[in-house]
Amino acid sequence: MKDEQFDHIHLFINAMGVKCPIPSMKVRLSMPKVPPGGIVKVITEAPHSAKSIPRYCQNFGHDLLLFEEKNGVFTFIIQKKKK
Repeated sequence: MKDEQFDHIHLFINAMGVKCPIPSMKVRLSMPKVPPGGIVKVITEAPHSAKSIPRYCQNFGHDLLLFEEKNGVFTFIIQKKKK
């Protein structure tokens, strides 16, 4: 599934150029701004995010719809849990 398939991104988090744990923290701190069922796109170069962001989603009940790595850039599409 490619991220182009998502019609409406509620929040885009550009975490390029920052090291862990900043990308995961940005996701966690931004989620209250997203409506239930809303879509969040995250891009980062931080390799530890490949583990920490999926773990965050699992722990808090959000759906990780897309996880992709291309040329050292990680892309995540997350759907916030529906109440």
